[in-house]
Amino acid sequence: MGSENLIKFITNFGDEAVILPLIFVTTILFSVAGWIRGALVWFFGVSLTVGCIILVKMFGLLWAEWYGGYGRAFSLSGHVAASTVVYGSLLHIFIFSRFRSWLIAALPPIVIAVILSYTRLYLMAHTLAEVVAGTSLGVIGAVVTERFTPESPDGLMRWCMPVILMVMFIFHGYVLEAEPALQRIFHVSYLSINQVIGW
Repeated sequence: MGSENLIKFITNFGDEAVILPLIFVTTILFSVAGWIRGALVWFFGVSLTVGCIILVKMFGLLWAEWYGGYGRAFSLSGHVAASTVVYGSLLHIFIFSRFRSWLIAALPPIVIAVILSYTRLYLMAHTLAEVVAGTSLGVIGAVVTERFTPESPDGLMRWCMPVILMVMFIFHGYVLEAEPALQRIFHVSYLSINQVIGW
């Protein structure tokens, strides 16, 4: 496998086509395993971070519409932010859940963020500022989620990890065209609101 193919292989784990099914399947797994409170806290924390990713992207489009002229709109790296909060928090739950240190909570997300950021920069999918913004949001989301998530029960990793890995590889390689969809939603909404209130 060439270096560029390896980079693409890694970055594809951050696509929404993998991340979204993984969020729902993991939440169901945690619930079925009896870790209801952990499942709810994890799902809420991760979903809130994904919601923030969408809001920041929308704000970037709005800023470009108002002040950006014809340049490319600032677009926080969703691959980096989503991968960091999902994979980073899962690694912490499975490996470090008994450690309640903020520093230890931040280590897995930071490792994930560095790896995904490198792939996005290598592929020229985002600028340095965009991957830094994605890293910041993802790490904050992961650490806050980890700090509120209760200690995981013994055996959770052995039971859930094989299914989580299976979901990751089943959906790996699929691409969910989230960015163009968000841009279409923004432009339709912006035009509609503009007609009503005359921005």
